[in-house]
Amino acid sequence: MDSCTTTKQQSEPPGDRVGLCASCRFAEIVISSRGSTFYLCTLSEGDPRFPRYPVLPVTSCIGYEQKR
Repeated sequence: MDSCTTTKQQSEPPGDRVGLCASCRFAEIVISSRGSTFYLCTLSEGDPRFPRYPVLPVTSCIGYEQKR
């Protein structure tokens, strides 16, 4: 069983395309030199169940905790 689940929907607004990562305390936004935006899951540093850069949008994740 995967620790994170994704779905692909192209008609959603940009914020909805990120899913849970947009409000997760373990996600860090990484912007490449070409201007692309990625979400780094910091849980991946110590737990191989979590992908370093999950495929977005993440709709379910056992490690999710909302930012304060």
